[in-house]
Amino acid sequence: MKFKFLNFKIFKVLFTIFSIFYFLNFSSASADVLNQAVQFSVNPEYEYLQRSQISATLRKISDKAYWYVSDGYWNSVSESEKNLFLPKLDELASEFDNKIYPVETQFWGSEPKPGIDNDLRITILITRLIDQAGGYFETSHLYKKSEVSESNEREMVFLNAGSIANGRAKIFLAHEFQHLIGFNQKDILLGASEDTWLNEIRAEYAPRLLGYDDVYENSNIRRRVFSFEQNPSDPLAEWQNLSSDYGAAALFMSYLVDHYGEKIINDSQRIDKIGIESLNQILLSNGFTESFSDIFSNWTIANVLNDETVSPPIARGLGPLGRFAYKFPSLKNLRIPSSQSYSLSGTGDLVSILNTVKDWQPVWYEFDTPVNTGADLNLKIEFSAGPGTKFRIPYIAFKINGQKEIDFLPLNDTVGKLFVKNFGSDVHKVVLIPANHSKTSNFTKNDPASQFTLKVQMTSEFEETIQTPTPAPSVSVQASIQNLLDQISVLQKQIAQLKKQVPSLPASPPAPNVFSRDLFTGLQGEDVRWLQEFLISQDVYPEARITGYFGSLTRSAVVRFQQKHGIFPQIGYVGAKTKNKIQELVP
Repeated sequence: MKFKFLNFKIFKVLFTIFSIFYFLNFSSASADVLNQAVQFSVNPEYEYLQRSQISATLRKISDKAYWYVSDGYWNSVSESEKNLFLPKLDELASEFDNKIYPVETQFWGSEPKPGIDNDLRITILITRLIDQAGGYFETSHLYKKSEVSESNEREMVFLNAGSIANGRAKIFLAHEFQHLIGFNQKDILLGASEDTWLNEIRAEYAPRLLGYDDVYENSNIRRRVFSFEQNPSDPLAEWQNLSSDYGAAALFMSYLVDHYGEKIINDSQRIDKIGIESLNQILLSNGFTESFSDIFSNWTIANVLNDETVSPPIARGLGPLGRFAYKFPSLKNLRIPSSQSYSLSGTGDLVSILNTVKDWQPVWYEFDTPVNTGADLNLKIEFSAGPGTKFRIPYIAFKINGQKEIDFLPLNDTVGKLFVKNFGSDVHKVVLIPANHSKTSNFTKNDPASQFTLKVQMTSEFEETIQTPTPAPSVSVQASIQNLLDQISVLQKQIAQLKKQVPSLPASPPAPNVFSRDLFTGLQGEDVRWLQEFLISQDVYPEARITGYFGSLTRSAVVRFQQKHGIFPQIGYVGAKTKNKIQELVP
């Protein structure tokens, strides 16, 4: 659960200024002490009594976190309940220190550390929340209180006290901690404010990464399947913070990881692109031919079929055999019913549908007919949508012999027509899945909807459909250029490795003016070029792009160098401390 992102440009300036100030005054910081009482700002949207302030007491200190429990909750439970609560808190703290924290930081990267509070521990506030909220994370607490009055000036997450008793606390903690890490890795280090839906997809992967979905009973994925089945047509990219939003995100995440690997969602957090554009770029750089649009269409088909034996249509670019199924064991039997079903029995039957959908919102329409081998009829489907839309309409033809065929309704801009031959004598059911793929960024809590119409009837009429390959939206000139740049980066990295292996090639000497100025984002010159070569030699710059421009990738490499050598602040700024360390390492 993530919300309330404040203006990033303001945050970036404030974070840099105050991080430097606090780092320089590290020795003056004081750690929290056991039984310390603190007044916390909370979000009234999730606080069960809609309060904005609560008091809490520090009940436990572990290696990685301060564990506060709200006084209101603590005073409301009996002594026997407290005696049950404290061992569970110890168990959760151990789980966080020994599993959640090391596994997530190794996979995703670090949270802001030591961050706004100049403390290596994060704060976890356990309090009573509304039943619908297992926990939440807010970026406002990473600001100074003088700038954001409700800030707690801590790297912190909130947990529902009820989750301690029901055993789901570790699931919610894994999810919210990923948000804290994600904000640091994407927003702070790369200056990219991620689309909410993709933020949530990454957070939904955290419980699976930790193995919490391996046993289906009481798992996160079980809760998400239930929510998804209640509303499978939830728009994937619009985010209203509803249970159905999380259901769609979790199921899409599972499908994505099943077929393209966890590296896809990990890499999407490590580039300065956001949302659909970031996924398209990462898919290309990892050697996949499918675009996000292709994957979305395949996912909508998989939700109906979930059958790895069905082949994708030739020349559609939908990937190899098996794309129309989930691979995660707990999802092997998932199949959703169609949104609407219609039965047709003769040429007099006509189905007219007028509907609206939001971008990336699938709808499943099923048309069936009684098996009648004597009939010589076809199914005619006509589609039209408003100008500016980009619908893709996969369909599944279910044959009487048990075979299933996949293809797309051909569109000429926003209008299309399809004939399914021998409907009733060869094919007994067709499932049509229209979805608008227009919008690729700037999604909101309430995106606009697009109208479309369908006319479906049985007829003796037939026209041969000429199918043309559907172009993958991500395969554009820009994407091709990016793919070439990625290949160049690989070659540059190989060259750098070869230089290390050949003794006759001397190490690159520092440019004469390499230390004449501090280096930071936006600068360019030979000193930046030399810095990039140096970072490659230190194995902290995997992209290995020697451009002479100090961009987000160079900044991330500097952060890795600072983390490697314990240089603070770790913000990607090459100042005196970083330059001194470089000088030490230069032969």
